Amino acid sequence: MWKIFKSKENNSPSSPLLRVRLNTDMDYLGLDTDIQKGFLFFLGASINIGFNKSKIDLSEFNKNEVAFTENLSKTINAYSKSSGDFSDYGELNDYVFTSYIYSINYVFHNILAESNIDNHLRKVDFSGSRITSVIGKTDLIDDFISPYSKSTDSKFKLNNYHNLVESFFKRIGGHLTETGFDNYKSYEAGYAYYSMQSHLDVKGTAFMLETIFAMLSPMYMALHSYPILHLFQPNLLDLNHIFSNTLQMFYGGIDPNVVQPIHRFHQHIFYSAAPWKFSKENSSSNFSWKFNLKDDVGFQTAVLEYASRIKESGLVDNVKPFIDSGQVHNKELIHSKIDKNEFYRSMFNIVFEKYHIAPTNGEGGWNNLGDFIQYCAVLFYETCLHAIVVEELIE
Repeated sequence: MWKIFKSKENNSPSSPLLRVRLNTDMDYLGLDTDIQKGFLFFLGASINIGFNKSKIDLSEFNKNEVAFTENLSKTINAYSKSSGDFSDYGELNDYVFTSYIYSINYVFHNILAESNIDNHLRKVDFSGSRITSVIGKTDLIDDFISPYSKSTDSKFKLNNYHNLVESFFKRIGGHLTETGFDNYKSYEAGYAYYSMQSHLDVKGTAFMLETIFAMLSPMYMALHSYPILHLFQPNLLDLNHIFSNTLQMFYGGIDPNVVQPIHRFHQHIFYSAAPWKFSKENSSSNFSWKFNLKDDVGFQTAVLEYASRIKESGLVDNVKPFIDSGQVHNKELIHSKIDKNEFYRSMFNIVFEKYHIAPTNGEGGWNNLGDFIQYCAVLFYETCLHAIVVEELIE
């Protein structure tokens, strides 16, 4: 494993196709320069974690240790090839990254989980001194953590995690921009940072990066999966819009009996012939019915109207698995007859209660287009699910 850290010994090439797809989708999502670079730094720092914890079954590719090592090396180098030596990126101040990684983990563990991140970090006692050094621990960045100082885990929902992690990306990306790093060097520096920190505390470094990885919102988890999809399921990446990738990451882990009809219906709506389609294009930037923030109300309405018609598709012949799944948030809707507009208002309430995402009123408020697309994915799923258990929607 340690040989992988020094990528100078690794001849796996980078992929121009992956670069184009990932960069294009980040631009399409409206992620600003700092956020893109911060995300790519984290992608480099956590790419091996994404490989080991991928929701994509890689067992057929990793049949033995040699294949595993070769495939991990290919994944690490797929976007850009890092030297694995942080001194090669000497313009950067590693303390900036360490302090933000520690601070966001402090929010996750010390504030939300009421535990202590320090318990997972390596302690070093210096001979002849009573001072114990904790590897990876820094001063907290007060203006970063203060908005969350009184937060509780029970009230921290998907949108809260999304905004916190995106703020983290923007902060570390700002340092990369100030230093003159482009997207590729930002990714490379992230992997080199991981290599350096792992030599100091392999378990603690992995734990903090794994924590952030586990808290990625569906949109960022979708982007994080691109190198793996590109190498091992390229057709799936080529044929899916970022909306679809986000949706799949959102309902990953939910009972397939619930997910499969909704996923098939989504394919029918977004990829079939007019008028039941958004696009036949492979690239997110060429999406024929483009998501946009100027008409967010129109898109919100379209998602509600299409998703509420899932029963008309013939894909659902038994509502019992959906009722028994535990996924139905508003159980009063089960077997109900309800006015369609009242049903829509109920969907807005559900999405806000479960995810802290407020419906659009035409006055903006989205971080970027990606923030809105993620909302549309959540709204689509919840509307489909609840439309299935309703007996009748009254016009």
